[in-house]
Amino acid sequence: MSAPDRPLSAAPADPSRQERGDPAQYTSPGQPLISFILRPFWLPLLLLLGVGVSVLVAVDRNARSAALVSEAQARLTLITMLLRDTADLERGQRGYVITGMQSFLQPYTNTKKIFPGHIEALRKSSVTDQQRVDLNRVALLIGAWDRQAALPEIAARRESLDAAVKLVSDGSGKRTLDEARQTLNAMQSRENARLNAALLSSTATLRNVRAVTLLGLLLSVLLLILTAIRAARTVAGNVQDVTARARQMAAGDYDDRLPPTPLLELRELGQQFQIMAGAVKEREQALRTTNTALERSNRELEQFAYVASHDLQEPLRTIGSYTELLSKRYTGQLDERADQYIAFTISATQRLKYLIQDLLAYSRVRQSGRNFSAVNTAEIVAQVLDDLQLQIQGAEVRVESMPVVWGNPELLRHVFLNLIGNALKFRAEGRPAHVSVSAQDDGTHWTVCVHDNGIGIEPQYHDRIFGVFQRLHGPSEYEGSGIGLAVTRTAVEQHGGTLSLNSVLGQGSVFSFTVPHAPASLGRSSNPLLPAGAEGKLEPDPPSTAPF
Repeated sequence: MSAPDRPLSAAPADPSRQERGDPAQYTSPGQPLISFILRPFWLPLLLLLGVGVSVLVAVDRNARSAALVSEAQARLTLITMLLRDTADLERGQRGYVITGMQSFLQPYTNTKKIFPGHIEALRKSSVTDQQRVDLNRVALLIGAWDRQAALPEIAARRESLDAAVKLVSDGSGKRTLDEARQTLNAMQSRENARLNAALLSSTATLRNVRAVTLLGLLLSVLLLILTAIRAARTVAGNVQDVTARARQMAAGDYDDRLPPTPLLELRELGQQFQIMAGAVKEREQALRTTNTALERSNRELEQFAYVASHDLQEPLRTIGSYTELLSKRYTGQLDERADQYIAFTISATQRLKYLIQDLLAYSRVRQSGRNFSAVNTAEIVAQVLDDLQLQIQGAEVRVESMPVVWGNPELLRHVFLNLIGNALKFRAEGRPAHVSVSAQDDGTHWTVCVHDNGIGIEPQYHDRIFGVFQRLHGPSEYEGSGIGLAVTRTAVEQHGGTLSLNSVLGQGSVFSFTVPHAPASLGRSSNPLLPAGAEGKLEPDPPSTAPF
């Protein structure tokens, strides 16, 4: 990342960024990401296209070579058939001349019928003028042999053997057939040479196309890999820069700038980051100013509430004392209405006294800067039960094994005093009160539950009761100022925990609050404030089932 407030054009070159295609100097407006990724792939794609065209050309050439091979083989077959026809003509004619038997003349007769067809088939498949000349020569030679030697010798044999032998001994017929066979052999040799040439051409084409294909594919794959690596490194590097910039912004560094990038989308994203960073910086400064003012206002309000509550107690005590003196001295001496007024004044003074005390408690609970240490909640609960001796009369309170937690004893005392006191206060008529206090460890928090079988709370009031001065009953039904649960929730939140309620109207309520374990930096097992094993439960005392 560049230094804070450094212009983009002045950023120093970074070799690692240059390797991934991200040089430090960019004067162009950038290119779209899709163009940046796809443009380098044109060369390997063109190479692959060239390989494909080469394969198609080679396949076409090979097909033509295969056709030439097939045609050459067909011509060789016809030439071979003509050589066999020549042999069959000679064999049949000589066999008849020698034996005089008509059956020996059969090959000659049959071959003479099919020989013209073979000549015509080879003439149609001939590809050179030399082949056609040689073929015509063979046809003429065979025709001349048949007219000048074969037919006369056959006719002479029908008369006598001596006449036929005399004609055969001339040797002209044999020379004519030998010349025809030599011509066919020459044609066969040339056709074999043409066939071998076609085969060699086909083999060479296949070999060349295989080499070109393999080389082209290897180069294409190599280029694709290099191109993909380059694009991936460039994109990944720029994304990492953006991520690092976002991380620095999250850490509160709003002045650093993103390094330049060739990618238009990431460049625009970087500009938006800069705009967002400036806006966040401004809002953070405004929020910091607001928070400072709010904290000062809260401190002043808390101080005012504390001072006002503390200072109000003195005149309230005076009013209460003189009202009680009036009640003691003049009760029964004035009329009944005066006695009633005095009673109302004493009752209101008493309620105001409790209200001011609760306000003081709420103010003290909200004060910050408390010291936390290892707190034995079993001792806290025992102290609270001692303070609630009068309320416990006629009730059954059961306390299970309680843990040692990391907290503030004063705050935890407020929590247990309010929760257990409410469980005893809001008992249902017609059945004895049962209250149980238990704790459970879920690995990261202690969850403490206070369960009662009292009057319960309707679901729509589960959130309301945690507000300040929120009461569900009149003062004549249940005493209290409506601050207790607000104090309890504040005390729990200062421990980093939560307070929740599960209640059914007419059946009872369960108030649960959590207390986190000791911070890891303090070391639960090695904290000198915690006794050995104190991060778990205490050695369980016998459950306290005390109908006090």
